[in-house]
Amino acid sequence: MARSETDSVGGPVSLGSNGRLCGGNRARSDGWSFQQRNVFASLLILCAVCCFIECNDVITSKGELPAVSSVKNTVMAVFSPMVKAPGPCKFLAGTRKQNHQCRRDIGLPEAIKEARRLAVTHCQEQFRYDRWNCSIETRGKRNIFKKVYRETAFVHALTAAAITHAVARACAEGKMTKCQCASERKPEATSLAWRWGGCSDNLKHGKRVARNFLELQPKAGDPVAEMLRHDSEVGISAITSAMTDRCKCHGVSGSCSMKTCWRRLGDFNTTAALLRTKYHLAIRKIPINNKTTRRSAPVIFRPRETVYDQLYYFETSPTFCSVTRGRRCLHPDNCATLCCGRGYTTKVIKTLEKCRCRFTNGRCCQVVCDYCEKYEDRYYCK
Repeated sequence: MARSETDSVGGPVSLGSNGRLCGGNRARSDGWSFQQRNVFASLLILCAVCCFIECNDVITSKGELPAVSSVKNTVMAVFSPMVKAPGPCKFLAGTRKQNHQCRRDIGLPEAIKEARRLAVTHCQEQFRYDRWNCSIETRGKRNIFKKVYRETAFVHALTAAAITHAVARACAEGKMTKCQCASERKPEATSLAWRWGGCSDNLKHGKRVARNFLELQPKAGDPVAEMLRHDSEVGISAITSAMTDRCKCHGVSGSCSMKTCWRRLGDFNTTAALLRTKYHLAIRKIPINNKTTRRSAPVIFRPRETVYDQLYYFETSPTFCSVTRGRRCLHPDNCATLCCGRGYTTKVIKTLEKCRCRFTNGRCCQVVCDYCEKYEDRYYCK
């Protein structure tokens, strides 16, 4: 007959007929197994938290590839209304890698801000009287980044070019700590009448920063990532063609007996105009996949091209008619295209401008002018 006793820790223990403990070892064994489960569960939770922290900047909520999300999110931030975001990049809610770059390279946040100004201003100037005026919206909540349109290719190229331009110029102006004036090679055509010097724009460093900031690493097997990387490289390549020689004369009374020359980037409007030409000449291609047949795929995008001279896109652009209401037309013929057949209204705008300017009393250096009224017809889409 079994009897109950209490062990040293206060728990009930039953004794069998042979005097052995029947419940004590099992209780201690169950307690040890419970501790093991707690430790194992804690380790799993810790690993999950660490993985989330490490991957938070790499994997997006939609499961997109890093190469796509980094470039797309950066370009979207450039062409969206500017909001001062917290973090090292200030004007851009960057990824962890981008924030690390902005924290390490003093002057980069201001260069990114300048790149945004260049991209948005010149894009709107180039497409001022087109249906698409660099707005990222297409219809409702849709935007040009849902798919790779012709416009998507252009804004990626323009953003990469603007970052390259802004960083290269900031290096020459001493606004960044990680770079300085470019060390250009002395041209073979240098004559005794001029010497190579001055402070050249650091285009090499600008390209490197643009590629690192936009994370333009090749991504095999993902045609969208390769397409966006290719279009961004087209923009960087367009900046290279804008380099020109600038010279300054030295000598008595402007005799220019000696010249100092250096390399400098041209006006960014030249690059924007070049990219607009490439925008109109862009080629539509389709990605390679297992479902594609030869009949449905006459032109296939193969991301192995090393010459970045042509913009590519995947999808036919929308009409953008829903975002042209109230837009100003250049002339009635332009309104026929811009207003999508909805018609337009004409407004007569009166302005004052100086006219009949003359010297006072026939003497030099004192000019007076009258103000004349000028009437101008302006056209707006219905």
